[in-house]
Amino acid sequence: MSSYHNIMEDVVEEQYNAIKDRLDACSCEQCHSDIVALALNNLPPRYISTISGLTFSKVASAKVQFQADVQAALIRAAQIVKQSPRH
Repeated sequence: MSSYHNIMEDVVEEQYNAIKDRLDACSCEQCHSDIVALALNNLPPRYISTISGLTFSKVASAKVQFQADVQAALIRAAQIVKQSPRH
């Protein structure tokens, strides 16, 4: 791990894997990457630089509103990608 990391990438990837079947979108690698990238662009970054920062961020990411925001961003991104897939 570098000296800093945006844990939002991990959270969005985990949520994508949890809800991808409900997104009704193509799950090829290109569409997967496009959906995750679009969602990340519409969510605030959460950078950490220490292990204690990782622990704090994991606790924050468990909150219901945080999870709902991530899922909403993924759903919006999937709708955009479905309209104009690049594969």
